[in-house]
Amino acid sequence: MPALQVYHEILPDSYLLILAENDELPEEVPLAKLLRQAANSGKAYVWVDCSHIHRLSHQAIGLLRKYYLQLRRRHIPLVLCHLDESLQQLFRQLPAASQPPIVPTLLDADHYCHAGRSHRS
Repeated sequence: MPALQVYHEILPDSYLLILAENDELPEEVPLAKLLRQAANSGKAYVWVDCSHIHRLSHQAIGLLRKYYLQLRRRHIPLVLCHLDESLQQLFRQLPAASQPPIVPTLLDADHYCHAGRSHRS
């Protein structure tokens, strides 16, 4: 499985992680480290763009699930977007209560988060 490279972008309301496959990396850039940074960033939302990947290790799926649950307890949505069908199926195999929301695009992630915020207010 190719190594997972993680880029991040700090947006006005959200922390964006962009996952990419990179065969030239000797090891994975730690997804856990960047998820921890996102969780502690003070941003209202965490978005994970999966448009550049087609596979994820069980470890990466477990980390995304773990941080989704941690952030949910703090009322910070973690939303996945741009997943191909095979990745969506992997996340749908998780117990329903621990499945991060999956939306088609970053714009949909923004709409999802703002709609959720208005329901919580």
